[in-house]
Amino acid sequence: MTESGRLVLRSSASKDTTPETGVILGRALAMDHRRVVVARDYMRSSTMMKDALVAGLISSGADVVDIGYVSFPVAGMFASRGDCAVYVTEYREFGRFSGYVLMNSDGGLFRIDQVRHLDRVFDEPPMIPERLGRVISEANSVEVYNRKLLSLMEHDAECGIVLDCNCGSSALSAPQILNAMGADLASMNAQFDRDYTVHSLIPADSDLRDLRQFIGSDPGTVGIALNRIGNLMTVLDEKGNVIPDETVLAMMILMMRPKTLVVPMDISSLVEDAFYGRLDIDMKLRGEAPEESELKLVRTVPNAGILCDEMRANGAELGYYKGGFIFSDISMAPDAIHASCMIAQIAAANSLVALTSSFPAYYRDTASYRLLCSKDDFHRLMDERIGGLGHLYMSNRYGWRVDMEDGWFLVRINTENEDRVEVLAESRDRAYLAGMAEVAAELVESCSKGQRIISSSSGSPRESYALQLVLS
Repeated sequence: MTESGRLVLRSSASKDTTPETGVILGRALAMDHRRVVVARDYMRSSTMMKDALVAGLISSGADVVDIGYVSFPVAGMFASRGDCAVYVTEYREFGRFSGYVLMNSDGGLFRIDQVRHLDRVFDEPPMIPERLGRVISEANSVEVYNRKLLSLMEHDAECGIVLDCNCGSSALSAPQILNAMGADLASMNAQFDRDYTVHSLIPADSDLRDLRQFIGSDPGTVGIALNRIGNLMTVLDEKGNVIPDETVLAMMILMMRPKTLVVPMDISSLVEDAFYGRLDIDMKLRGEAPEESELKLVRTVPNAGILCDEMRANGAELGYYKGGFIFSDISMAPDAIHASCMIAQIAAANSLVALTSSFPAYYRDTASYRLLCSKDDFHRLMDERIGGLGHLYMSNRYGWRVDMEDGWFLVRINTENEDRVEVLAESRDRAYLAGMAEVAAELVESCSKGQRIISSSSGSPRESYALQLVLS
């Protein structure tokens, strides 16, 4: 196939996916994977797109393990039955056709280099196989997952829960497990509707209206809205307020007490304080804190594939990425069904309203600056100058993350607009945040122009907060 005829293969669904993409993807995967697990959601085009993928796989000699209609976490768990797995799912905003999500055998998403590796199909067409592949059906994958997850739940969940499954495959597991845990459960949209439309992967505020009405009519009830495939969720407290994902993560950390946690570079200090046991709050079911010497926090780039690599390399029990909670005791796939069970256990022993209101407040400041020099020059200047800050910790793995005594800031080039530089700063002290943001702004502006930093007069915010820059 000519260069102009190439199709971009991705590790997640995309707007330009077609059935022809599925055939090509199957041929590409078969070059290195002899046994591929295939699963799909309930949306209208997913069966057609699955059939196209299977045609490409078996025509190139690869065997297919078809586990049928399942949620994303079930596909992640059963990815180990093959060399890799493909989950076929329809993202509404990407048009009529479902897309393909590529998983490694432990459920973690393909990295970008793995996806690019599949392009060899255009340069090295597969040889005609000696035999066609075969299709093997697995009929009990959902039941196996449900039993496994239920066995991991150490506490009952005797509380009121309103669960919205958004008419998707998450309804195959979440209601059954929560009910078995003792929850007083009211399920919404638990039927399978191929034409049911949610406007975004994570429910918007307007999508939560019915959920809030249920919560309001039954005092003490909490709400959980799962997306159709069960890899993302939204949690509402007893007053119908949405609990931010990082606050949900902090609660789960306090309950689990993992020894190793992998998170993106821009994670809130709330998560880190929960991990290191710095939060003085009254929470029942709070796990026993490990020795600080046993704790390992890994900050990584905001990429799901790389985050999973870090979890594997460090033996992490818990990981988080863009609303996805990853529990390594089942798979490396984001698992909102598992997360909802943990939240149910916490809600059974605590008021979520009281618990979240006891967490300290963290303030953030964001800014964007125009990049006036080349990226290479900006990187060089930042590396030269950022070491002059009186920091406690600094990393330049993805942008530049600098931890100070009472806060941190992150400098990174915008991935969608490489002419812009973003600065994100966070602190529990508004005044400290303002001084830190000023220092970060002066540093970024000078580096973006290729300029030296001019020392400020005594008494500046930089000096009063021990953020004096050492001039190069």
